[in-house]
Amino acid sequence: MTERVVPSPLRDRCVAMGGAERIRQFETEGYVVIADALSPARIAALKAELATMPMRPSFYTDAPSFSTVPPHTHGPEAGALIGNPPVLDFARALMGDALVFMHSFYILSHPGSPALELHTDYQPFGGTYSQWLESCPLRVRVLYYLDDTRDDRAALRIVPRSHIAFHADAQPYRRYRDHPDEVTVPLKAGDAFVFATRLFHGVGPNITQETRGMVEIDYRPLWARPYGPVPDWSEDQLRYVPDALRDMARHRNATDAAWEFDTRRAAVDTPAPGMSPHRWGD
Repeated sequence: MTERVVPSPLRDRCVAMGGAERIRQFETEGYVVIADALSPARIAALKAELATMPMRPSFYTDAPSFSTVPPHTHGPEAGALIGNPPVLDFARALMGDALVFMHSFYILSHPGSPALELHTDYQPFGGTYSQWLESCPLRVRVLYYLDDTRDDRAALRIVPRSHIAFHADAQPYRRYRDHPDEVTVPLKAGDAFVFATRLFHGVGPNITQETRGMVEIDYRPLWARPYGPVPDWSEDQLRYVPDALRDMARHRNATDAAWEFDTRRAAVDTPAPGMSPHRWGD
């Protein structure tokens, strides 16, 4: 039987984008797709490693869907994923070279899993679920898909541009069952969906007989520390993280910002292309 393929215009639109176009797409729409960020061989290696990951039920299904430990603490394939060049290069172009690795997670959507409501991954005042982890004023989340998704197989649902809305309807602690302007984004195994954590997003139901796997990774710029303390990774938790990535991973509370206002603070003499109106290449 031939597998049904669902057209994904939002994905296809991103495939041919250059660096400046990707930044514009991310900043205006709230997301970008980096297609084929993982090779088939790397997907297979990750799946083999994650097959022994301890899992627990989630808040929306009793199936063992959420990893009990961060995947980068479980094996070297997931540890190296933190530094995956196609995605890390984009994150640095978007936010600057000084990044902090904040979070990794492994999620399975089993046959029969229900839809997940539209929500954000931003909790500026902290929360009972993630404490201060999601309070960073600027943070990017990457979803690595290990299986194809379709509209019947736990496909991502998003509300484009919701990350820049000032209206109270975009209050980041709200959840919505659906939205008239939401769109579904079917993705292929190996794709990376990179999005602003204020973007409202959810997941469609999995009404197939196939399980869908996904790895999450979060980055923030060094200046955008959480508003409250979060546990730093221990050396044991970083044992599978390559040495070249240790500085980015070691201190989740690190910052280089001067938080006290000082009218005598020296100005920085730099062209600052990252905030130029020409950063989109126009």
